[in-house]
Amino acid sequence: MQLRMFEYGQKLKSCNDLPAKLPVDRGFGNHATSNVNNRLTYASGHLDVWEEAKEGCPVNADPFLPWVHDLFPDKTGSVVHFIAQNKRRCNSGKLHIADILALQPQVTIMQPVSVQRIDEATALKLAPELWSPSDGSFNSTRYRLASHEESDADAMFTRFICRFRAMDFSQSPPNLVNVGETLSTYPYNYEFVNYRKDLGDLSMLTPKGKDNPMFWLSQLRFDCPIPDNGDLRSAIASGDAVLSDGTPSVYVDVVPIRTAPRYGKEMSYFTPAMAGDRLDQFFDKLEFSGLMKTNLAYTEDPRTLDRAENHPERLMKNGFDPWLFWGNRHVLPRIEASGRYENFPVCRHPGVGYTSPDDTSITKAEATVSKKHKLTACLWAAASFTTRGNAEAVSNTQSRLIEWIEFHLMVGFDHIYVYDNSGAHTDEIDLESTLFPRFLDSEVTRIDWPSRVCNNNIPAHENTGERSSQYAAENSCRARYGPYTEWMASFDTDEYLIPMGEYNSMVDVVDDAMKDGTQILTFRSTRASPIYSFMEPFHEHKMCGEESDPKCLRVKDDVLFAEAYNCDFDKSPKPEWSDRAKKQLYRPEYVATHYVHYATVTKGLLQTKDEATRNGLSWTPAFHESRKVDRITDEINQAVMLHTKTTVPEYTVDWQERCRYGVKNKFGENCRVGFPWPDNDVGLEKADADGFGYNCFTNQKLNDLWIPKLRDAMKKRNARVASLPPGAFTVVKKVKSSIKFCGFCKYKEASFDCNQRAAYLVKKNKITESEAKELLLAEGNCKPQ
Repeated sequence: MQLRMFEYGQKLKSCNDLPAKLPVDRGFGNHATSNVNNRLTYASGHLDVWEEAKEGCPVNADPFLPWVHDLFPDKTGSVVHFIAQNKRRCNSGKLHIADILALQPQVTIMQPVSVQRIDEATALKLAPELWSPSDGSFNSTRYRLASHEESDADAMFTRFICRFRAMDFSQSPPNLVNVGETLSTYPYNYEFVNYRKDLGDLSMLTPKGKDNPMFWLSQLRFDCPIPDNGDLRSAIASGDAVLSDGTPSVYVDVVPIRTAPRYGKEMSYFTPAMAGDRLDQFFDKLEFSGLMKTNLAYTEDPRTLDRAENHPERLMKNGFDPWLFWGNRHVLPRIEASGRYENFPVCRHPGVGYTSPDDTSITKAEATVSKKHKLTACLWAAASFTTRGNAEAVSNTQSRLIEWIEFHLMVGFDHIYVYDNSGAHTDEIDLESTLFPRFLDSEVTRIDWPSRVCNNNIPAHENTGERSSQYAAENSCRARYGPYTEWMASFDTDEYLIPMGEYNSMVDVVDDAMKDGTQILTFRSTRASPIYSFMEPFHEHKMCGEESDPKCLRVKDDVLFAEAYNCDFDKSPKPEWSDRAKKQLYRPEYVATHYVHYATVTKGLLQTKDEATRNGLSWTPAFHESRKVDRITDEINQAVMLHTKTTVPEYTVDWQERCRYGVKNKFGENCRVGFPWPDNDVGLEKADADGFGYNCFTNQKLNDLWIPKLRDAMKKRNARVASLPPGAFTVVKKVKSSIKFCGFCKYKEASFDCNQRAAYLVKKNKITESEAKELLLAEGNCKPQ
């Protein structure tokens, strides 16, 4: 098959465009298909994989390509981290089964392979049928699939060839030259994680495509080691590999190593140090072991299957046998003959801004970098969006976001990372103007994240929803900013963490939790309701009656969300069933991957049998997290989560009848308006003076302490914003991307005076000289004259 080339350079022009302009999907605008009730498939011919590759994303055309949402180097300049999603999970319905099966490679690339580097002569001898350039030029490393025993030391658990190229500015015009090839690594072994999940013989993927329950395989991360070639690593670590306008000078190509998938835990591919000499036997209910006998490598010489004569003795006594499946002559195609990504830009690492611009040391491993923050939060939010199933249009994010950030800064969070998904829904507004200049750069970071949810169906839909953009944002935030914080979490703007008991700061909560050995704090979640006294009549919906006779209620504009929704139907401590929507604070040093409600991969899960033995610990294939490590918070004396999910007016229709004491409502027609029990005491009185039944409990500490403090903090913030000079935000917004990189820009060098620096900004950002000087003064880059 001939390779086809699709170019995305018109979208991703510089590091300033990353990750927003990666070829993940089409973002806002025309889409090949709706992400709700979608009935079009590629297998049916209604969708064209090549058209989608050209306009949106190449993964359906070549499912061995990872669905990359983000990439960045580490602080030391040693590796490039890739953040990807498993696109196979985007659909799960019967109509899409053929497409689901075609996307099997999305899971296959999570299964490590081992390879051995070979020379050109050996490659030609083993696989003379493979393509070679007609001019006889040979300038790349060759590889063959091999067993662990035969593979190179850095190639025992890999999946991608990483080819690095850099701009050679000695030529005119400059062009890209190869500076080295490496083999990818994983932050952890996905197959090993799946092996230790206590779910019998649950395979990483199944021939029938029904493997969506394994949400720990929703997210894919892998690393490309950067060649230790001259000053390449130091240039990436310092940021000098990126020009002042965001143009990268180093690029990486990602070339998948293509193999058949491995089915079932019995086919896991480990070393004895990981899981012992033998894998535990599982009940093979889906008969995956039959594939071990039928899916063997073809060989003309039967002697090549004689392990005693031609193959090193296997260390594992069972499991996947590469000798039987791959033989000894499976040479990989040349890079030029392989489907691949070319020219991913290697940009600056997320640590820029956490350390001095002059700190270019690469002697300290990333894991030992001192933590800048104690407690941070990640948010995936949009200025406007639709809820699951496109049931409701929501446009109150701006007001929610302002209140939510102010509250959490007030209770001890150091920094908030906002993954702005507005670009998936509109090209008219984003959250930039909501966040800045209201909040300082030291308080909030905005990441432009326009990739849309690939499937927005409701959870109960036959083709259940997959919020890919949200999961990728959480994955990115954990990987990007986890190394710089002690504790972190991913929440929604309707979820508030409230210190309780003697605690008046979430910092004290996590400090004391860590002293007890806790690595994960779990917050149970129940949906609160708006309190009647903070609501007013509403009729502007087809279900809500008329102006003369409104049937619905809405929350008033002048009240806080945390105040209006301070009414839980379940009194603390919340019931066990509320675990299903829990959220967690966790230490990123312990939690390797987190997925919405769950710490899916932890250090405990990743411990190998060899590590346990050396530390004198017991080890079993099935792992269960200790309750000492993952603790449910004490909601009375420690902290509680209030879930203030918006109750839209139509949910309150006929509230006068539904909320009256003694009325028995039909299923799904319960009262959605809060009438708090007086003093939170379920006493003899069951209803208020108007006959409405008491039905919820308020958080008194929130009412008495935090709401007044929140109002005061927001008042002070508003006064600061109002005191800014006219046009200040316009100036900041115009030059914001430039300022982000000014630690490496020439205009900050000592030899440049204030006028020269201002002139640089004027030329670069098309602003006036007075605006430039005003900004430089505000940034502290010029002294008043």
